[in-house]
Amino acid sequence: MASVVVVNGASSAGKSTLVAAAQPLLPRPFLAFGLDLLLFGDALPLDTAGRVRDWTALRPGVLAGHRRAVRAFADAGVDVITDVVLESQEQADDWDAVLVGLDVLWVGLHASVDELRRRERARGDRPVGDAEQDLGTVHTFHAYDLELDSAEGVEACARRLAARVDSGSAAPR
Repeated sequence: MASVVVVNGASSAGKSTLVAAAQPLLPRPFLAFGLDLLLFGDALPLDTAGRVRDWTALRPGVLAGHRRAVRAFADAGVDVITDVVLESQEQADDWDAVLVGLDVLWVGLHASVDELRRRERARGDRPVGDAEQDLGTVHTFHAYDLELDSAEGVEACARRLAARVDSGSAAPR
């Protein structure tokens, strides 16, 4: 049975960086399939100004499709590590429904408000304050099997995540 690791945290908390750092340390190959592949790749339709066309209408389906694509990879026997920003109880419940029966490890990645603001300013690809808004709710919708703090450093967090996966402590949901 394939395993799925879901890393949840505020925007700019370092989720994608953690996933990339953990991949080579994991005990077997895991496909990194984060939403950023769709958001910052070539998948979404753009208008002539380079902005996503009608994101408001596309967003719910893209988020739901991402969840189901993770399940499809797992059903095909591929271990998957993904990162998300849970925005509602409905999203968390849908993740649980979609992943039922799989070995799932839920990871909460925390970061301080000051660090989130610093990262948002450095990135420059989103309004400063989005991450702080996420921080108020993102960790309230799901319990975690492992909690990490980005202040520990990405390598330390990646090693802890890999060790948890290696211990086989993800459980079928």
